[in-house]
Amino acid sequence: MARKTQKTVDTFLGVPACDVSHMNGRIDVVIMGASHATPLSPDGASHAQEAPDAIRRSMKEAASDTTRWDFDQDGPLLPAGIDVRDAGNLATKQSTPGRNRDLIRETARVILNASAVPVLLGGDDSVPIPFFEAFETHGPLTIIQVDAHLDWREERNGSRHTFSSPMRRASEMPWIERIIQVGMRGIGGSRKKDLDDALRWGVRIIPAADVRRHGIGPVVDCVPDGARCVVTIDCDGLDPSVIPAVLVPQPGGLNFIDVMELFDGLAAKAWIEGIDVVELVPSRDVNGIGALTAARFICKAIGCVASQRRRRDVTSS
Repeated sequence: MARKTQKTVDTFLGVPACDVSHMNGRIDVVIMGASHATPLSPDGASHAQEAPDAIRRSMKEAASDTTRWDFDQDGPLLPAGIDVRDAGNLATKQSTPGRNRDLIRETARVILNASAVPVLLGGDDSVPIPFFEAFETHGPLTIIQVDAHLDWREERNGSRHTFSSPMRRASEMPWIERIIQVGMRGIGGSRKKDLDDALRWGVRIIPAADVRRHGIGPVVDCVPDGARCVVTIDCDGLDPSVIPAVLVPQPGGLNFIDVMELFDGLAAKAWIEGIDVVELVPSRDVNGIGALTAARFICKAIGCVASQRRRRDVTSS
C-alpha cells in the first residue's frame, strides 16, 4: 500500500515527522491529514481541503516552546513522557475516492496496530467513514460525534460515502456498538426517515439545546466505564461564534469549554482510541480563530491520551 505523503506546512506543534511504514518503538499519538475522501462532486475542489495545514499553521508560534503552561490541560502544552509524531498529509485526490478511502483506512490501521492513537485532520465529513473502518479489530467501539447534523442519509448523488452519511455507514460496522451524537440543531439534509432509522438503531441524540440546559455531564454519562471511544468532531457542531469557518453555519452550537469538558470526562472513565476533526473551511475563517480552535481540540486530545497512558501504565504495573 502506498503511503506517500504530500508536503505539509510543518508538523503539528513541531513534533517529529514520521513514516507510518517504519514505526519503531513506542509511539503514543500519530497525526495525519486527509484533505479528501469521497467528494460530493468529483469535479469540484473539497471545501475543506486546506484544513489540515491550516490547523498545523495555527499552532506554529506556540510550537516554539511546548513546555509553556496550558490552562486547558492543567499542564505543559505538550505533556512530558508522551511521544507524538506527525505523518503529514496523505496523498489523497478529489478524483480518486476509492483510493482515498483505502489510504485513510490502511494508514489508520497501521497506526492502531502499532498501539498508537491516530489523530486525523480532515477534510470533509466523508473522511471519518474509512477512519472508522480501520478499527475493525480494535472494537467494540463507542463513537461520540459532535455535529450540527444527523449524517444518516443512505446515499447522496448516488454515493453512500459522502459527508451526508458517516453515521449511517458507522451503524453498519459490527464493531461499533454505540453511537452518541451531540450538538444537533437547525436544518440539515436529513429526512424524518433518517431520524427514525437512527433512533431505531439505538443512537443517543443529545441536541445542542440539551447541552445548554444540562451541561456536558449527561453526554459523558452515556459512555460506560472502560469503553473504547472514537471522538469525531465536525466543526459545525460548534457555535459559529467559536468556529466561523464552516460550510453550513448553524447558530446555537456547543462552545469551546463544552468540548474541553467532554474530553476530560471521557479520559477519566473511558479510553480514547482515535480522534478526528473535520469540516473546517479555512477560506471562511475569521482571523484564524476557527483553525486555532480546532488545533486546541487536538492539543487537548493529546493531553488526554497522555493521561490515559499513565493510567494504563499504572494499572498494568
